[in-house]
Amino acid sequence: MGRSDGDDEQATGPPGEPAAPSDLIDFYRRWRDFRPAAIGLARRSDMSVLEQQTIRWLILLVDRISEQDLR
Repeated sequence: MGRSDGDDEQATGPPGEPAAPSDLIDFYRRWRDFRPAAIGLARRSDMSVLEQQTIRWLILLVDRISEQDLR
């Protein structure tokens, strides 16, 4: 599964932040790099309760799956 935006180059983030994942497998393999950002999003006070809960559920989902589940 590749990125759907059609951009073949891997985008880089600001210094100290992980580069954008190239695909779903890359995202999963580097989840420990992205997890803090997801937790930060879930704690934002400018998000609705539903948005915060959705992010929390997505964090739990990624924490529980294995790479084999993505094949």
